[in-house]
Amino acid sequence: MTGAGIMKARCLATGFGPFDRFGENPSSMVASVLSDEFEDVVSVELPVIYGKAREELLSNLERIRPETVISFGLNGRIGHIALEEIAVNIRSSEKPDNSGKVMTNEPISPDGELAYRTTLPVERILDALRERGIPAGRSYSAGVYICNEVFYTLMEWCAASGSRGGFVHVPMVSEMIAADPASCSMPHMSSGMLIDAGRTILSIVMGERALR
Repeated sequence: MTGAGIMKARCLATGFGPFDRFGENPSSMVASVLSDEFEDVVSVELPVIYGKAREELLSNLERIRPETVISFGLNGRIGHIALEEIAVNIRSSEKPDNSGKVMTNEPISPDGELAYRTTLPVERILDALRERGIPAGRSYSAGVYICNEVFYTLMEWCAASGSRGGFVHVPMVSEMIAADPASCSMPHMSSGMLIDAGRTILSIVMGERALR
């Protein structure tokens, strides 16, 4: 500790708690594993609630003051690792958050920039993931739901603080599918491969051998 309530760490990894019909969220799992395995990483689970996710992220960013932030979120429609490129200053979705709130074309930061771009080394991360046989691609839209709210909030903070960060969408894990036979046709990835992807991303971002 370096003062009341302040914790220094090189990297903050964030994920989300359960939401919608997903009783578990693999984004939080991978963030937690990284913090358990590597002493320079702290993880935080964010709520799937408009405004509160932004508030808790900012609170932890100021408390931890990381050099680098990797935020993970679940996209149940993909079967690969998606490295997000662009965060936009909009929140809008017909799907309610965990508190029942729906947002329609509202700014995340009323006086903020229209958009920010990730500052993670996307090309090098993609190359490293693919070399390890992990399906991965880049995405130019993180949507306008709470994943994008967190991504935008993160990049706005990074622009002001000089830190770097970005957002990674992950698929459902195979164990989730196995527990719900009705979902067997949906895309997914094994939890082992997802954790390996998290370690690989960390190793590139932090410039050190984080692979096990």
